[in-house]
Amino acid sequence: MTTSRAPFSKVSAPTRSKRLIMVAIDKGGVGKSFFCIRLIEWLNLHGVNFTAFDPDFSNSTLTRFYPPAKFLDIRHRENLDQIVESLDNSDLILVDGVGAHQSIFLDWMEETDLLNVKQELGLAVTLVLIIEADKDTVHQAGEAAKRAGKLVDWLVVRNMKMSDHSRIYEQSQARQTLLANGAKEVVLEKLPPHLGEMLQAKSWTMEQAMEEPELFLLDRQRLVSYSRTWFEQLDHAKSILLP
Repeated sequence: MTTSRAPFSKVSAPTRSKRLIMVAIDKGGVGKSFFCIRLIEWLNLHGVNFTAFDPDFSNSTLTRFYPPAKFLDIRHRENLDQIVESLDNSDLILVDGVGAHQSIFLDWMEETDLLNVKQELGLAVTLVLIIEADKDTVHQAGEAAKRAGKLVDWLVVRNMKMSDHSRIYEQSQARQTLLANGAKEVVLEKLPPHLGEMLQAKSWTMEQAMEEPELFLLDRQRLVSYSRTWFEQLDHAKSILLP
């Protein structure tokens, strides 16, 4: 493999640590954008200077809920260099996932040798794996773990929207490999369906919904409780989520 460092020539010498967070599962509908939106709320709570990229050219959910997100056209691989170039102005870069194209990001990191030069950039890389109660996401997690190994930090998000357990993942070789690589695991509980439908219909984040006077008091409390539990989960993984 030919190593190219050209994409990094415009990046200033780092004065502090930086972090890149990317979703590394390409199955559609598993909650990639939902996770990113919830993570953005947590990053805002911590006052992090970040840039978010939305690579989904057919269904830009992240941009709909978080308009400051920048569109990233991954149909031209050289556009991914914008991710690293943005480190000049941001301490953290968050890249949402896109169905059926996730290998593009891993290919790009290998092509540019990013994982081997990241220390020169003062950069840490976190790959996020969204796991559901199915074999597809577990298989994809295992394949990603084989490719990046210990060169990145791993966050496994058990999305419980379909089931209250994740036995396929718990009994998998993928999990053993990820834990051996130091992966941290968090649980994303199922949101009450009527609240999920409301957020989608209104294109509201939870932060926005909780400020809306039309929201029923008890539903507001449900969102407060849900957010508190989720933020506590992320707090336990903050060592691999903050710059």
